Amino acid sequence: MFSTICLLFLSGFICWMNTSKRIAWPDKNQVMVKMTIKPSYSRYAAGAMFLLATILCVIALGWGSGLFAATVVLMTAGSVSVLFFPFNYFGSKDILTLYICALALELLIR
Repeated sequence: MFSTICLLFLSGFICWMNTSKRIAWPDKNQVMVKMTIKPSYSRYAAGAMFLLATILCVIALGWGSGLFAATVVLMTAGSVSVLFFPFNYFGSKDILTLYICALALELLIR
């Protein structure tokens, strides 16, 4: 559950960064290119991902700690995306691999 929450926040920030005029990356997939044409699509997708991740945090942890955890994960995902994105440290395949490993560990430990 928490790995999915982190992935949703990170994906939301990538969609939100897609609306920027100053930030551009050459290897955008077709969905991101279409969302660049109409930035409101990208903003709505980012907002939906943020809202879904926040709801999942509240379901998992309760109101107070869920909203606090959502705020912390939101700020962490934003910092990670702004820090690592310009250097191309992680691609979509790397993020997906990391997500699958984190999800497997989360399911095995539980």
